[in-house]
Amino acid sequence: MNGLAYNFPAQVAWKTLNLLVERKGLLYPTGTAFYVWQRSNRVIVAFDPSAIQLERVNEDFAHALSTRLHGRRVIRTNSRGIFLQVGFDIPAAPMALEAIPLDLTKQETPWHVPVGMTKDGPLWISLLEGDSFLVGGSRGGGKTGEEHGWIQSLLHGGKTLIYAWDGKRGAEFGRYIGHPHFHMLFGSSGLEQLQSMLRERETELQQSGYPNIQMYNEAHPDAFIRPVALFVDEAADLPDRAKDLLKQMIRLYRHTGLFPIIATNQPTVADVFNKTNLSTRVAFRVPHHNDSVTMLGYKGAEALPDMRGRGLIVWKGRFVEFQSFTVTYPMPLPTATRILSEMESQGTTKAEAVEPDPDVVKIRELIEQGESDAAIVRKVWNVAGGAKFYKLVERVKSLRDTSSSTSSSLPGPVLGLEGAV
Repeated sequence: MNGLAYNFPAQVAWKTLNLLVERKGLLYPTGTAFYVWQRSNRVIVAFDPSAIQLERVNEDFAHALSTRLHGRRVIRTNSRGIFLQVGFDIPAAPMALEAIPLDLTKQETPWHVPVGMTKDGPLWISLLEGDSFLVGGSRGGGKTGEEHGWIQSLLHGGKTLIYAWDGKRGAEFGRYIGHPHFHMLFGSSGLEQLQSMLRERETELQQSGYPNIQMYNEAHPDAFIRPVALFVDEAADLPDRAKDLLKQMIRLYRHTGLFPIIATNQPTVADVFNKTNLSTRVAFRVPHHNDSVTMLGYKGAEALPDMRGRGLIVWKGRFVEFQSFTVTYPMPLPTATRILSEMESQGTTKAEAVEPDPDVVKIRELIEQGESDAAIVRKVWNVAGGAKFYKLVERVKSLRDTSSSTSSSLPGPVLGLEGAV
């Protein structure tokens, strides 16, 4: 038996007795209040219920004893009496909260998104478990970088449809246009198109007899319905009509697989989203404790170190401080550059811009590759015959004519969301 194991039970006994005296937990000045039993990897303290005030030996008592024993783990149980189980080992020192590069190979599932480094190591959380997110902080605090990391991880996972609105005419998230499963939204029209898709899903679920996509996907793994991650940056800048639509979507379409990520650098202005029950809260440094309370329900974000990427998250009932990962922003794909430059050349405003449907983007690429109208219909919609096939061929022909036109105007949502997965 080493020296630590030999002396440790005596340390536990002495510190437990001192704590009982301090907290006036002893009923009698003499006699036996508890027994100490040493096991291979822990010490068990068994209290005599007739000698102590049981209500004084509570969870706070266990926490205080753990502190006096240099952080050793203390677990309180009350099976046929009150017991404390005290571990021998001192916990490892907390890890430094340092910014490290985002490593997408550490993604546990296709739906895990990276929060950052905590004292217990890297923290990733599942989009499906987080459910709905409110992300806030002062300008330059690291909020948008966190969103980029989440978008990149979901694209890497390849199992989620991503819709994004950035309030900057695509300057922030437009770089991802052209990636599979990514769709850029512009103004209220984009949200309306997404809402239309979710309504169609709702109808399909009702007809299938399943109340939500989670249960549907478990029963139909071969007909998997992808979750939808909706990123909205600078939410306070949304037009009023779009705000109302967004609040409605958050409230109504969870069962269809909508997972909203609402971000703002004006927490007080965006307080309207606080009433939509966004369950997972993330806050970077804010100027005032009122902003912290708005974001998290608690003070604290106003006292964070003035470091880009340092934040707090309320996760599984705990307040966790983190340092977000450093994220490299990708260069826009040619498709993204073309769409954004065409919009810029027209002077399109945020409120009136409508991105071509994702299928339109794919069709344009196939046209440029020399594919026939029939081949495009088969590849985009997996339709090979019947009345619907010929109807879709006519739509592709219409788009081909528009693409070959000398006009610089963007086609509208020729296909709507009819072919969306």
